[in-house]
Amino acid sequence: MSLELIAAYTQCPLCGSADYRLEPPGQRHCQACGHRDFNNPITAVAALILDPGGNLLLIRRAKDPAKGMLAMPGGFVDAKETLEDAIHREISEEIGLALNSVAYLTSYPNDYSYRGLVRPVCDVFFTARAESFGVILEREEVTDWQLRPLADIDPAELAFDSMRHALAALRGRF
Repeated sequence: MSLELIAAYTQCPLCGSADYRLEPPGQRHCQACGHRDFNNPITAVAALILDPGGNLLLIRRAKDPAKGMLAMPGGFVDAKETLEDAIHREISEEIGLALNSVAYLTSYPNDYSYRGLVRPVCDVFFTARAESFGVILEREEVTDWQLRPLADIDPAELAFDSMRHALAALRGRF
């Protein structure tokens, strides 16, 4: 059973009141102190890394959600981190690559389900080139990697709808 994160909160984080009502569209409103929680999305980044031949680097996810499925490497943005810093950090951590020619591609909303809680996410996608393809996998995050021609990628193999959207955006550029 999955539960939206906003629905899981039962008490106001400011005053502790249990009169913390769930109101449409997915907000919480404390009747005691007036605090409102708007269920804003958290931010994640991912890179569509192309080799010199135009093949896309994909990873295989080691963890749920979508364990075993293909994905673009990336992850969540840390507090006080820019999107650009986050994409460089995540790619370095997950697959050991240094990026260059990083450029914004698209963004798309996503629901990220972890341990039964569903969080709203805004996934931000960048295109990039790697300085080299000496991939070093972070085995807790990634089990495998591959390079694929864009035409050979079945969108159904990708972990999230947002990634299917990003693949379509990239294909639209070529």
